[in-house]
Amino acid sequence: MKLGRCVFTSGALAAATLPAEAATPPWIDAHCHVFVRGLAPAANARYAPNYDASWQTLLDLAQGNGVGRAVLLQPSFLGFDNTYLFEALRAEPGRFRGVPWVSPSIAITPHDWEGLTEIGVRGLRFPIFGLPTPQWSAYRDMLGEALKRDWPIHLYVESKRLPEILPLLLDGGHKVVVPHYGMLDRTLGPLRDPGFKVLLDSAASGRVWVVMSGAYRVGAERARAATPMLLDAFGPSRLMWASDWPHTDTGLDRVTTYAKTLKWFEEWVPDEAVRRTMLIDTPSKLYGF
Repeated sequence: MKLGRCVFTSGALAAATLPAEAATPPWIDAHCHVFVRGLAPAANARYAPNYDASWQTLLDLAQGNGVGRAVLLQPSFLGFDNTYLFEALRAEPGRFRGVPWVSPSIAITPHDWEGLTEIGVRGLRFPIFGLPTPQWSAYRDMLGEALKRDWPIHLYVESKRLPEILPLLLDGGHKVVVPHYGMLDRTLGPLRDPGFKVLLDSAASGRVWVVMSGAYRVGAERARAATPMLLDAFGPSRLMWASDWPHTDTGLDRVTTYAKTLKWFEEWVPDEAVRRTMLIDTPSKLYGF
């Protein structure tokens, strides 16, 4: 079975059983991306970075900031070709979990699904920001497999579309992860954005997680204002921190660094015990570290 250009083999899966390094720092980066130049962008890609962001660089940078493990999300600009993502998962099975973006046109066997699980896949991504809403019927079998494995659905979409899409996934019994403060509308802010209110209301389901990542995408001042609202609605057991490295989106005024994302997190969530839950306990439980 192929997902992009990645072919599963029994030898490729063998590495998945190796233990994590004992010295690995415990903090978890719950949303970041890896890629290198030369990978073909998707036909409808909004941008294509002209630099490398390898998994080796990510591990070095993360460990230098006290972070030892990471959840890798398929970059939207690579579309359905998860080749490099899967290579990273096989290379560091104790330190990475992965969330691919899978084409509904690919025939995936039960054996293939087990292969994905063994290399560390723990969810399915729908990075549909700026793209049409999928025909969910085309994903029926795929969503069923995710539900069977208790994998969350990662929904990267404008906050104004959450009222349409989020209830549909929740009604289907899915866990849902929403990154980047729900992509709240930076022109409205968290108090006036109706989509952000729907996100807060969804906390009552017990099946929605929000990632405090990509503050530059919504505006740091908006992200700061949204933080206590998210903590009040979700609590630390369904909130996670993430770097969103390498801060890929273009056209935004940003001076973001890996260290700065952690500094913001420490400032906006001053309670050390709460931060620890968000950095370790919550992502460990959701992704099986």
